[in-house]
Amino acid sequence: MDQGQIDDAFDESALLASRSDAVRETVSRWTNCTRLEFPRVLAGLLVADVMGSICLAILIFGLYAMPLNYAPRQLWAGTAGFGIAWAVSAWSQSLYRRSTMLSGLRHLLIRAAGTAILAFGLMLLMAFAFTMTGTLSRIWLLSWGVSVGFWVCASRLLWYRFLVRQLEYGGCLDRVLVLAESAAAAWSIAQRVQIESGGHIRVIASAMLPGTPDGPTLEWVEEAVREGMVDRIIVGRFERTMVQTNALLARLSRLAIDVTLIPDLDGLCAPVLNVDRIGSMPAIDLHSRPLSPMKAAVKRAEDLFLGGVLLTLLSPVLLLLAAAIKLDSPGPVFFRQRRSGFHDRVFTVWKFRTMCHEARDELAVHQTSRDDERVTRIGRILRRSSMDELPQLLNVLDGTMSIVGPRPHALGMTAVGRPVSEVLVGYSARHRLKPGITGWAQVNGCRGEVNSEQKLRQRVMLDCYYIENWSLALDIWIILRTAALVLADANAY
Repeated sequence: MDQGQIDDAFDESALLASRSDAVRETVSRWTNCTRLEFPRVLAGLLVADVMGSICLAILIFGLYAMPLNYAPRQLWAGTAGFGIAWAVSAWSQSLYRRSTMLSGLRHLLIRAAGTAILAFGLMLLMAFAFTMTGTLSRIWLLSWGVSVGFWVCASRLLWYRFLVRQLEYGGCLDRVLVLAESAAAAWSIAQRVQIESGGHIRVIASAMLPGTPDGPTLEWVEEAVREGMVDRIIVGRFERTMVQTNALLARLSRLAIDVTLIPDLDGLCAPVLNVDRIGSMPAIDLHSRPLSPMKAAVKRAEDLFLGGVLLTLLSPVLLLLAAAIKLDSPGPVFFRQRRSGFHDRVFTVWKFRTMCHEARDELAVHQTSRDDERVTRIGRILRRSSMDELPQLLNVLDGTMSIVGPRPHALGMTAVGRPVSEVLVGYSARHRLKPGITGWAQVNGCRGEVNSEQKLRQRVMLDCYYIENWSLALDIWIILRTAALVLADANAY
């Protein structure tokens, strides 16, 4: 290398260095953030759940079963079965998935309690399969199951409080560098990312893309990654700087860093759920089935089991109610109405008749109001206790309804004088799942007359939450809350 080449190389290095210093003034102020080691927290919770449950089994067995001379082999067989049952239950309920651990406290506790119930249900099935029920201490098993439920819920409560406290004091789960085609766009994306993530993501800096007039150098971005200052790089608003974006992505492909693209889709009226590929073509998923084939099979099995058991156990009650309706007022025992169900398909729902037969409203043009004169004496009792819905167990068994799901509405239902589908855009999104006898909206106070747009919006929002967050544990929780509301619900009339 001659002297001229050396001088040129020195000038280029000096230019890069001076530009890197100048870039620091164009980059948004670096923010210090303590990153939580989420995998370690997850591993700690798993160990705490399993070891704590085993310790509870030993403690309760020692206090109750051993003084009664129960064989110790029950303890070791029970703990071994618990390990298998817990692994299956936790996997099916996504208990240790990142999205579950970062969900709201109520959702987290429901998943934890549901996992404990499912695990001990599986243990009972294994006990029946291996003919161990005759020598099994049921009180020990029940006490152990309740204790494990409280234990895992308490650990989730502590985790949630710990997470909230860490976020309040500047902690985060991911440290992000945001790059875009302009400084204003980068700043806007940075603010939105922090808000939408609920504080889990902390943007430590934002800047223009490398290669743009006032952007940092590629070397500067690489150095930030190598120094461990960022966990992810988000590239947004890059449509007009495709050359610079490709150069950046090519450089980052050599580094161990998560890279996320946020294209400009502000004008698209649909949520982006996932980004995939069809062959070599990039594809953006906007909608997906709410239940996978496996989850749909589990939910159908739940419906058949509960529907069959309830119909068998309640058959004497159904006969008494039918007789009471027949004696109270003239007309048929059952009321049949056409309603919108899964995929907007029309089906016939079965109910006990609660109104005078001549005043029936099959299209639900006039919704039932409090102290409605059309309701019979026995009808008021049935509606207040929700027992008028019991014949819908037949709909559950024939597959047109589920035990839990969005409540089906009559075809002619209106709100503020207009059809509900016209009042609220996206109303039909609640029909992505089979309708249910009870639902998330009902146990959260959305019962009775829908006489305002706000009430309709709230009901649809809760229905969509249920559809997007379905789990067996959530169904169990809704069923338990429904049973409690049967005794007292001010919104039932």
